[in-house]
Amino acid sequence: MLQLISRFAVCFALVLTAACASKTPLQVDGLAATGKQYATTLKKVNSFALDHTLEFTAGLLPNLPRDNATLLVHTQAMQQRAALLQTTSDYLDMQALYFAELSALAKGGTGTGTTRALRKLVEALNKAPDVGGIPRVSKEAVAGLAGHVASWNHSAQVREELQRSAEPVAHALLLNQHILQEQIQWITQREELARQVEYREKVLKPFVEDKKLGETWKNAWMKYIKQVPTIELLEQAKAASIDMQQAWVNVLRGEGSFEHLQGIFDQLNSNIQAAYNREPITHDPQ
Repeated sequence: MLQLISRFAVCFALVLTAACASKTPLQVDGLAATGKQYATTLKKVNSFALDHTLEFTAGLLPNLPRDNATLLVHTQAMQQRAALLQTTSDYLDMQALYFAELSALAKGGTGTGTTRALRKLVEALNKAPDVGGIPRVSKEAVAGLAGHVASWNHSAQVREELQRSAEPVAHALLLNQHILQEQIQWITQREELARQVEYREKVLKPFVEDKKLGETWKNAWMKYIKQVPTIELLEQAKAASIDMQQAWVNVLRGEGSFEHLQGIFDQLNSNIQAAYNREPITHDPQ
């Protein structure tokens, strides 16, 4: 009997040792890297959206009334859009810094510097930027997330930090999704206007004026038929943003990590480059 108890004690000790040696979800190497990759990728998507909007707006302007009012309206709209995206970019940078500091804490960085930095970053994230035209995200949308923090799968310090930051971080991630949705609406509306004007000037007018229709007209007509709104890239980014939100909830619960998202962001970055090169974009295999 004593021998059996002794063996059981040894086995139990081995189990405890293995449990202590195993990494918690936030100790894996992917947290800081994925947080930075997430922020960088969304910044690139927003930058692409701005560049694309500038390009087709510049192509649209010569076909609109050539007066000061027209130029002023479109110039101010684009300046406001650029300012909004700069504000969004700064907010994304703060999120990347938060994930880097959280990763340091989870890996044993228990100094007051790390704790103080996290506290300041959470305070900053709580002050969501005023992104004009985008409805503010309700705090109720992420209420109660602190209760999802798994007490058995995080160290005491990490658990305390997650309980404090669960909702502010989720709120920031949700705001990113709303910004992308607004970007989609912005581009859709303006691209449709540009398409209508281009059709009128390059397809309809030459056709009804009985002019000789050469290759230029044929190419313009074919482009109008085949043209696909360039919002698919933003839809992919929005889907990735939603995946990031779910990953955050899973990590709070101790059920996973961010590492699996790196492939999604890699694909999205490739598609951003393809879009700039006017190449077909690809989809991440499921």
